[in-house]
This record gives sequence, structure tokens and C-alpha cells, in this order.
Amino acid sequence: MKTLKLILPHLAVHPFLVKSMILAVLLAVGWYILPLILTIVDWQVGLLDPGVWQLLLFSIITFTVMLALCILLFKWCLSASGFPAFQTLVSQFKNLALWQQFVCYWASFALLLLAALLSLLAIF
Repeated sequence: MKTLKLILPHLAVHPFLVKSMILAVLLAVGWYILPLILTIVDWQVGLLDPGVWQLLLFSIITFTVMLALCILLFKWCLSASGFPAFQTLVSQFKNLALWQQFVCYWASFALLLLAALLSLLAIF
């Protein structure tokens, strides 16, 4: 007997979107629960201590939101400017020399680290 999939193709959800939504929900729940956990651990904790941890969590939330927005803008700019699909760009990246791939990885890591530090700096 053949099983039919009931999910319509235009309503199918990308796995990356599901993972990012789960991460967003976990960070939002952590945002509300973090002061309660700190007061349960040490009931003498003041309002300032949970606030600092919430600021750190808020910087992580803003960094992930900015990263997701940058990914969406990148995909939109690729499609609007007429560039080939992202998979084609990845296959062309694999044709580069090893040292060129290495430099590109380090440059993207440095930019990602810089964006994370700047979002932390903007919050604190």
C-alpha cells in the first residue's frame, strides 16, 4: 500500500526554519526564566545580577536575529541581482585552491566574530 504525503509543496517548512524557530523559542523562554532560576539558586541575589545575565542573553538573541536577517538579505540580493543559485556558488567555491578556501573561511569567521562582539558591545 502506498502512503501519500499530505504536506503541500508550497506549505512545506524548511528544516533550517524549524531549527531557528526552536532556538528562538528556547532563547525567549530563557529570557523569562533566567531571573527566576537565579533567585532560586541564591535567594539573596539582587536585581542587578539577573539583569547582567539577561543582558548577555539579550545580546545572544540580537546576534542570532541579525544573523538570520543577514542570511535572508543575502538570499534576496542573490535572487534579485540575477546571480546563480547558492548551490552553484558553493560548487564553484569547492573548485578554488585550498589556500583560497582557507582564507575565505578565516575571513568569514573573523566577520562573524566581529559581528558577535559588536552586538555584545551595543547591548552592554
